[in-house]
Amino acid sequence: MKKSTLQSGQTLIETIVASSVLVVGIIGGLSLAIYSFTNISSAATSDVAAGLAREGLEATRRLRDSNWLAGTLADCGGYFCYQTWLTAPYDLSGSAGAGTEYRVIFDPEATGNKWTLAAAGGLTDFRLYIQPGGEYSHTATASPSPFFRKVAVIYASDTAPYDATSPLVLVRSTVWWIDRRCAEVADPANTLCKIVSEAYLSNWKNY
Repeated sequence: MKKSTLQSGQTLIETIVASSVLVVGIIGGLSLAIYSFTNISSAATSDVAAGLAREGLEATRRLRDSNWLAGTLADCGGYFCYQTWLTAPYDLSGSAGAGTEYRVIFDPEATGNKWTLAAAGGLTDFRLYIQPGGEYSHTATASPSPFFRKVAVIYASDTAPYDATSPLVLVRSTVWWIDRRCAEVADPANTLCKIVSEAYLSNWKNY
């Protein structure tokens, strides 16, 4: 009888140990799965943000090119230039320092250029919304995305070979987002969840 009791106790201990090992293994596996899923999700979010940031740069470049096509060569004091390369028909004029901030507007129904820049002014709402066709836009819908975007047009230099009519322009496209690590902020300087893409534009057709 005593031997049977000892065997039962030993069996109980073995069961508890085996269960503990099993639980630890399951918890470890779940932790690894959650960690992997989180990393995959973060990578996917970063990829979308990078694409949106590039889109902001390319839209601005396209507007510059459209202004060239619509403009005519003029006398700029000893050389020919496109005086309206930053202003007409599409306004993408900037400023020195922090630059002029814009929201990139896409209108698929537009008869002309479907991209425009809308000066942000004092606006702080840079959120992008998912449109019925799946694209992202600042037009408010019932499907707000976690992403925000603003484009700054900065006059980086107006010294030779550049000048006031044909400055070196830095375009900075910033996309930031909300996730479990990053709360919503109005200023992307206050978050780690962001992608910043930059490109220089010039009125090189002058030369």
